[in-house]
Amino acid sequence: MPVSRIQARAPGKLFLSGEYAVLLGAPAVACAIGRHVDARFLSGDSAEDPEAARWRLAAGEILLRHGLDPAPAGRPLEIDSKALYSDGGIKLGFGSSAAVAVAVTGLLLASQDRGRRSPSIDRLRIADDLHRELQGPGGSGVDVAASLHGGVIAVEGDRVESLHWPEGLHCEVIFTGRDADTAHAIGRFREALQGGKGAHFSALCAAAEAARRVWDRSPDAIVAAVQEYAAAWRKLDRSAGLGVYSREHLRLESLARAADCVYKPSGSGGGDCGLAFSTDRGKLLALREAVREAGFPPLAVDLGVEGLRVRRQSDRA
Repeated sequence: MPVSRIQARAPGKLFLSGEYAVLLGAPAVACAIGRHVDARFLSGDSAEDPEAARWRLAAGEILLRHGLDPAPAGRPLEIDSKALYSDGGIKLGFGSSAAVAVAVTGLLLASQDRGRRSPSIDRLRIADDLHRELQGPGGSGVDVAASLHGGVIAVEGDRVESLHWPEGLHCEVIFTGRDADTAHAIGRFREALQGGKGAHFSALCAAAEAARRVWDRSPDAIVAAVQEYAAAWRKLDRSAGLGVYSREHLRLESLARAADCVYKPSGSGGGDCGLAFSTDRGKLLALREAVREAGFPPLAVDLGVEGLRVRRQSDRA
């Protein structure tokens, strides 16, 4: 089949718990969301965007390192990641670069007629290598794993485990109105780690482990564990000067508390978006109106969606 008929779609992600702690070997829980990156080969004389060319050329090098045919990376690409940005062009904190890496990897592997089904090709490793090549080596890889696998996952070291979204657990996604520099934030975290904040780092890891343990239990237990994780994260943020809990997050936390909901930032950078949890949908609906009135737009996104999907023209929708 002509490669021009192949398209790849990869979802963004949200951290539910375990930010930063996963860099220390503790588990993180994340989910794929219903905002996607689409990648396809350009046909004819269509001009390739320079950013798409950058991803394509890097992907060719990664394929070669893995002993795969880099030839598909010789064709120009179109990458559409608009769904992971606000109307004003601000990134929403949904792991756009990881989703691009997964979509490009899926597209190039599928064009070799081996990547879609062959168990011998480690798609996660290839996508993660591509992401690190262009975004730097400091991240955890959780965002890449969530985009590739989809659903809800737990990541601990190299292990990825599929979970489910429990019935009765409700979550609201809220945009702070500004983006975050994740690489810079992780750099501050590593500096703080070297500076010695042992008790706070240990508390964060313990809270991350607790949040993972209760995920298969009741929604009430999950909400309580997320609250404990947020508290440990805030203490570390304050003591180490990470800058995650911005004035926007603090305001949203206050609004959530007033609505009897639990709030936490999502992702390592600060800024971007936060999550509010409750087992009472009515409380979250009330919070939605409160944050909107305060100038923070709630984001309507599906959680726990399907991961990477590669379609050929003959595939059914």
